[in-house]
Amino acid sequence: MRRIPIGEAEPGQTLAKAVTNGNGLPVLSEGAVLSDALIARLRRMGLAAIYVEGRALQEGESAKTLSELERELTRRFRKVAGDPLQDRIRAAIVRHLRTMYGAPAGERGEAP
Repeated sequence: MRRIPIGEAEPGQTLAKAVTNGNGLPVLSEGAVLSDALIARLRRMGLAAIYVEGRALQEGESAKTLSELERELTRRFRKVAGDPLQDRIRAAIVRHLRTMYGAPAGERGEAP
């Protein structure tokens, strides 16, 4: 679960925590899938943020996709490519990233 500003809400995201009004009454339940109309409704309510499903970001971490992170890792390791120890380190990082991002088991093998 991660907290995002309402301005970053996108259609298709799933609420990880119910949204309540000022009186504490539920407006949207946990598990609701956001649509453009629901996002507009939440904005009209004046909400600052909502909780959506997904891994919480750590301090200083950006919301990059797995593909973006793998490309960045390849770029960072390009100067030591071919060094057996560095290749093993890179492969271990790729496996860790794929596990964190929930890549299917078939995609968690050795790094390319």
